[in-house]
Amino acid sequence: MNRRLYHLLSSIGMVCAVFLSGLAVPAALAQNAGERYENPSMGIAFDLPDGWAVAAEDTKLIAAAPADIAAVQAGSAPQALAMRIVIGEFNELGITDATQLPDLLARLVPGSDITPPPAEQTTWGNASGYQMVITVAKENLTTRVGLLAIAGGRVAVVRGMAPPAVWDSGAGAQFDTLVQSLEFSLPVRDENYLERVISNDGGVFWHYQSAPPGPPDDWRLVQGGGLTYDMFDILYMAAGPGGVLAINQTTGESIAYMGPWYDGNFVDIGIGPRTRLYLANIADETLNAIMVIDRAGNWARGWGIRGDGDGQFAPNMPRSIAVTTTGEGEVWAVSEGHPTGIRNRLYRFDLFGNLRQTIDLDAVNADLSGIRIALNETTGALYVVGATGNLNVVDLNGQALVTNLAQEILVDQTPVDIAIAPNGNIVLAVPAPGLGGFGFLELSVAGQLLDVFGLPFEREFGEMFRPGEYRQAGGMIIGPDGKVYFAETNPETSYTQVQAFLFSGDGRLPLGDEMVVDPNQPPDVPEADPVLNGGAIAYGETVTGKLNNRYPVHRWTFEGSAGDHVVITMLDASGIGMLDPLVNLVDVDGRIIASNDDVGQLAEAGMSERDVLLEFDLPSDGVYTIEATRFGGRGDYTLTLASGS
Repeated sequence: MNRRLYHLLSSIGMVCAVFLSGLAVPAALAQNAGERYENPSMGIAFDLPDGWAVAAEDTKLIAAAPADIAAVQAGSAPQALAMRIVIGEFNELGITDATQLPDLLARLVPGSDITPPPAEQTTWGNASGYQMVITVAKENLTTRVGLLAIAGGRVAVVRGMAPPAVWDSGAGAQFDTLVQSLEFSLPVRDENYLERVISNDGGVFWHYQSAPPGPPDDWRLVQGGGLTYDMFDILYMAAGPGGVLAINQTTGESIAYMGPWYDGNFVDIGIGPRTRLYLANIADETLNAIMVIDRAGNWARGWGIRGDGDGQFAPNMPRSIAVTTTGEGEVWAVSEGHPTGIRNRLYRFDLFGNLRQTIDLDAVNADLSGIRIALNETTGALYVVGATGNLNVVDLNGQALVTNLAQEILVDQTPVDIAIAPNGNIVLAVPAPGLGGFGFLELSVAGQLLDVFGLPFEREFGEMFRPGEYRQAGGMIIGPDGKVYFAETNPETSYTQVQAFLFSGDGRLPLGDEMVVDPNQPPDVPEADPVLNGGAIAYGETVTGKLNNRYPVHRWTFEGSAGDHVVITMLDASGIGMLDPLVNLVDVDGRIIASNDDVGQLAEAGMSERDVLLEFDLPSDGVYTIEATRFGGRGDYTLTLASGS
C-alpha cells in the first residue's frame, strides 16, 4: 500500500466535486510546441505535447489542444486527449484507516451505473498514488484518473480523457508518457510569508511563574515539560527531576508538587481513563520509562527498561507520549536513536504496559528527528512532527496517512511540540523569534497557516518572563475552550513559566510589548500623552492612538453646544482587521448617551464594516467625552470629530 495518501483522500470530497464538474478557467496560455510547462504557484511541471496549450487558475488546470480546451470548458468531450489537474488540501472526512484509500478513488467514477474497476497502485513522475481506467459509453469517453500524494502533504487529482477509439489508437499511450513527466514540488511562496502574519493580536489569560530553586530551603529542581489536564480543571506539568506540578487551570495558581518518584526525570505527561497520569521518564537507570500515578500523586505502576529490544527504550527516551481514553485505552510513546533493530520507534502499549505494536517511523518519514506526537481522538489520527521531517499523520494501526504536511510553511522551522485543538486545528510550538523560529503556529487540518503568537524573551527587561514571552516551549496542550497552555524553563535564568493564551482576542494581562520595564511603576510618560490616554479634540480634527490590554480606552474631550450634530468616525488603522473599534459618547454628567460598534452596510469609502460611524445631536452646552475603545483586538486607530447639519 502507498504510505503517503491520507492527505490525498481526506480532501477528496471537496476535490471530487471540483474535479468532476466543468472546470471554469481563463483563456489558454500560449505555449511553444514541445516546451516544458512550469507553474511555480501550483508547484507543478510537465512536458507539453506539440500543439498543446494550458489554461490554469489557482489550483487547477486543463492541458490540451486549444480546441479541446474550449470543448472541456464548455462541458463537452474533447476530440483528442486532454488532461485536467486539480490540487487540493488536506481536509477532514473522518478517514481513520489507510486501507480506506482505494475505495475513495471509486468516488471519482461518474454515474451510479458504472462499476469501478479495482484501484491500482501507481507512480506518475515523482508522485505515488492510485489509478483506474474507466470507459463511459454514453458519454463516448475513456478516462484514466489518478489520485496522487504530492509535495507539502497535498493531493493532486490527475485525469486524462479522450473518446474510446482515440484512446485505444494512441491517446492512452500518449497519456502514459505525459504523466511520467509530471514533477510536483512545493508551491513557491513569498520569503516574508511568516513575517506578514500578525503575532501579537492574541491575549494571555494567566501567567504562572516560579523563581529558580535556591539553598537551603528550596531543594526542588524544576524543568518545565509536557502538560495535560483533567475534568476537575487541574493542569498538570511534567517538571523534570521535580516531579509533577498541579496548577489551577482557570486561574493559573499553583496548587502543589507531586513526587518525584524513584529519582525520575519527567519530560511529558498524558492522562488516561480513571484520571491516571502517564509520565515519560528519561532517567538513566530507570526500570520505568513510563510511570503511572493517580491524581493525588500515588505511584500505581510503570514499565520500560533501557535497551534495544522490542518495547525497550533508548537513552533519554521517551520524550513524547500520548494516551487514548476511548475504548480500553492505549499509550503511545516514541523511542529514537536505537543502534540496532528499528532506529526510530513508535510504540503502542495497552494501559498496563503490554506491547501491542512497534511502528518503524523511518518508514513513515526517514527524515524525522526530535519527534513529538499528539492524538486527535475524534478522527483517530496520530500526528507526528519532528525538528526535522516536518508534520506527518498516521492512523491508529501505524499506517502513514500523509507525510510532509505544511512542508512549505515549516521551511527553516524546527517544531519542538504539537497539540490538537478541539476544532481539529494543529498548533506547533517552534523556537521564538530570535532563536530561529516564529513562535506558536496555528494550522488548519489542511496544513494552511492561520495565525502566529509569541513574543521573544527580552533579557534587558529582567530575568522573569513577561506575558506572551517565551524562548522554547517544553510542553503544550490545548484546552476544551481552545486556550493554548505552554510551559518552559529558561536555561539562562532558571525561571519556569506556564501561560494560557488565545491566538486572537484579548486576555486578562497586557502583553510584554505593552508593558513598561517595571509593571509596578506607572508609565514613564505624561498622563496626558494622547498615544496612551487620549486628550482634547475639536471639530474638524483627526487624532490617532493605539489600544491594547494595558490601555484599552482613550478619552477625547471637546466643547459642544446644544443642537450640534456631531459625526464621529473611528477606523482600524492597520488595514488588516487587527482592531474592532467601539465608540461611546459621554455627556457632561458622565452618562453614555450614544454608542456605536460596527457601521455595517453603511460603511463609506475607506471604511470596513467593523469601523465606527456615530451621529448624534447634542442635548446641551458643555464638555463631552468620546471614549475610543474596542469590541476586540488591539492596534492603531484614527478618530475624526466633525460637526454637520
